[in-house]
Amino acid sequence: MTIAVDQVFPDVVRLTRKLMTENVDRQINPGDAFVDLGLDSLKLVDLLAAVENHFDIEVPDEEVGNFAKVQDITDFVLAARSSM
Repeated sequence: MTIAVDQVFPDVVRLTRKLMTENVDRQINPGDAFVDLGLDSLKLVDLLAAVENHFDIEVPDEEVGNFAKVQDITDFVLAARSSM
């Protein structure tokens, strides 16, 4: 089953926003870095767990350090879902 970016990005934004503690109403763009959105490494791990659960995918431990921007997670989800 193919999944489109317009199906993934809004959900990634929603999951990200749930973990933000500052500027929760700010616009989130694909190129935004998680650190700029106020997510530290622990919150990023929480985000990845939420993404895994929401999209029914698994993020390998060795991939965790590769997610610096919102687009990185969106791209990963798209690739993981298209290979299902």
